[in-house]
Amino acid sequence: MSKEIKMVVWIILCVVAISLLGTYTYKTYLAKTQDIVHPEVTFDIQNYGTVKMELYPEYAPNTVANFIKLIQTGYYNNKVIYGKDEICLYVGRNSEGEAEDPTISLLDNSIEAGTDEDYKYSIVGEFVANGYDQNTLRHEKGVISLIRNDYTQLSHELSDESYNSGNAQIGIMLSDDARVLNGVYAGFGRIIEGLDILEKIYNEQPIASAQSTDSATAEVADETVEDVAEEEETGIEAFAEYPVITSATVETFGNDYGMPQVQEAFDYNSYMYDLFSQQQ
Repeated sequence: MSKEIKMVVWIILCVVAISLLGTYTYKTYLAKTQDIVHPEVTFDIQNYGTVKMELYPEYAPNTVANFIKLIQTGYYNNKVIYGKDEICLYVGRNSEGEAEDPTISLLDNSIEAGTDEDYKYSIVGEFVANGYDQNTLRHEKGVISLIRNDYTQLSHELSDESYNSGNAQIGIMLSDDARVLNGVYAGFGRIIEGLDILEKIYNEQPIASAQSTDSATAEVADETVEDVAEEEETGIEAFAEYPVITSATVETFGNDYGMPQVQEAFDYNSYMYDLFSQQQ
């Protein structure tokens, strides 16, 4: 091969290499600088106004998919903001302030509600302590996080059941001192409008008196005993009256976030029954 041909070949190879490098660099630049369109959720809260939030599938894709699906099924319509603690508001119980876990029939139309196949479900916790390193969203004021149970107070062997017990109830951070939740709860969104409304509820909504709380505790059904115990241990203060989410809607901007991956929820009551039965 003559020197002239070798020179031409090298020039062509250099041009191709530079072109490929330039294309890669440009695409990388776009990926880092272009605005990501996040799904947006709107809660209309009776007597208070509208609260909007954006969701972050890049941090917790399955948590976001589950939240979107539940909103689309109407699950959050008429759910309530039921209490608070030192760092956040608690959202997602029914009008009586009781946990109402979603069932698989909400996600799968082929399963009839109320049948044996219609089990209560939970999702795997998308946070660092559960082996999910992708979620680095910090728990700070305005961030939304999925509530889960902590069964490890009963037994350290139930860490997996605890980490993977979340499904529908959410906490909205009203303090920047929520860093204790980083890495152990799945943050998946942020309030972008109406934070002042939530602060008003947090600061001004009357707390249920001890007398009314005791009366309510005496009347709860067996399946809500777990909820009462959880509130006592976590320091959740129940509101005397619950602000109601009259409507919950989601805008996905044409994106499909898919069907969430779920599992059958841990049956706490059955576990306790079996535990005490073995000791008799």
